[in-house]
Amino acid sequence: MKKLLLCALFLLTLTATAFTQRSAIMGKWTGAFAGPDGQSMKFTMVISDDTYQIDFGMDGTPDVTGAYTADGDQVTVWDTAGENICPSDQKGVYRYAVEGDMVTFTKVTDACPGRGNEPMVLKRAN
Repeated sequence: MKKLLLCALFLLTLTATAFTQRSAIMGKWTGAFAGPDGQSMKFTMVISDDTYQIDFGMDGTPDVTGAYTADGDQVTVWDTAGENICPSDQKGVYRYAVEGDMVTFTKVTDACPGRGNEPMVLKRAN
């Protein structure tokens, strides 16, 4: 009985830790990257329970919609809608680290040419 109780407590702790890590990245984030012309391109990213939306130019209209799964400090992402997106079977794996109101996503592996060449640093939006 003690082993069963300890196993149940371990699983509960593991589940709570995984949810806490995942919930740390949920919300609205802002960032910027160098566009094709060298100009800074600002964007917002909204991350919910299992989807994300990216709005390039911050005009209020999502340009890319996707889905993700989280495991520890890694997320696996794939695009589901938008222009110039990668096929949904072309998934990317990224490690993330949250520090205060900043999150950094660093590519582990991703065959999509338009995603994740440099670490992406985002700031939590108000």
